[in-house]
Amino acid sequence: MSVTTDEERIESIQRWWQENGVAVIIGLLLGIALLVGWRLWSGYTENRVLQASDRYEALRDTAQQDPEAAMAQARTLAEDASGTPYAPLAALEWARLAADQGDLETAEAQLRRVMESARHEDQAQLARLRLARILLADDRPEEALTLLETETPDAFLALARELRGDAHLALGREAEARTAYDEAMMAAVRPSDYLMMKRDALGEPAPAGGEAP
Repeated sequence: MSVTTDEERIESIQRWWQENGVAVIIGLLLGIALLVGWRLWSGYTENRVLQASDRYEALRDTAQQDPEAAMAQARTLAEDASGTPYAPLAALEWARLAADQGDLETAEAQLRRVMESARHEDQAQLARLRLARILLADDRPEEALTLLETETPDAFLALARELRGDAHLALGREAEARTAYDEAMMAAVRPSDYLMMKRDALGEPAPAGGEAP
């Protein structure tokens, strides 16, 4: 049995280091670079989100005083803050301001943008329902109905059913509108006065097999 001396061990370590030392150093440097890069990126992302948050709050304040200036702020924020939760919020605000000014084309474009890019389902659903309202205002009830055919979370179900009723009514389908309004009232925690007024205006369906008295 051979005996490994301290000198041989040292020589073995030296040979290993000569063969692998550069790779080890490169690996360590890469690891450090990745760690530093991740921390820098995390800090950059966090700062970007915080800045977007501040700008969104400023946008909301401006919207109450100067809608025209607010629209410009919303446009800039929607484009600059991509990848943050505030980009779709800015686009939603941009769409609202555009609709208030009668610019339904811009409102539609921004709402479709949110539907396609929003990472949060609530934002996408809100955009879908607002778009349905825009389509109704633009005398496109069939498109609104098609848009509302998708599955809707419970939180938005009452409004979706009400909009379906509005679309059917615009198409002259009173029976379908009545059913949709009834479903909206059942889904609502507290039906709005406007919804109940629209439902009452349709009255009750005629009895089967005969005319209404």
